[in-house]
Amino acid sequence: MAELRKISSDLGDIYISERAIAQICAKVISEQEGLRTPRQARESAGLLSTITQAVKGDGIEVLKEKDRLIIKMALFAVYGTRIQESAQKAIREVKARVRELAGLDIDDVIIEITGIVRE
Repeated sequence: MAELRKISSDLGDIYISERAIAQICAKVISEQEGLRTPRQARESAGLLSTITQAVKGDGIEVLKEKDRLIIKMALFAVYGTRIQESAQKAIREVKARVRELAGLDIDDVIIEITGIVRE
């Protein structure tokens, strides 16, 4: 994965990778009510579900297009969740947490609800 940001100091260089950003996003989603990454949905189901197996890993992609940083997330909603409200809150939280922890501004967060799972 390509570097997203290089921070240099007299002590050395620090690179923030796409994987690190994706892991921050996965942690934020794990703290949200009503939304699950595919990995979280598989773990909470306790069995291998066909629908959750369709999306590999955490279902999070970090894309850098020209000067724009975009995060795409394929997520599952817990049955009964108000999807629009939960997704909007997740978008705000992802942007804020990535800015806080990595010092990066996210231009766009795209959430695709891939399926519905039981709690």
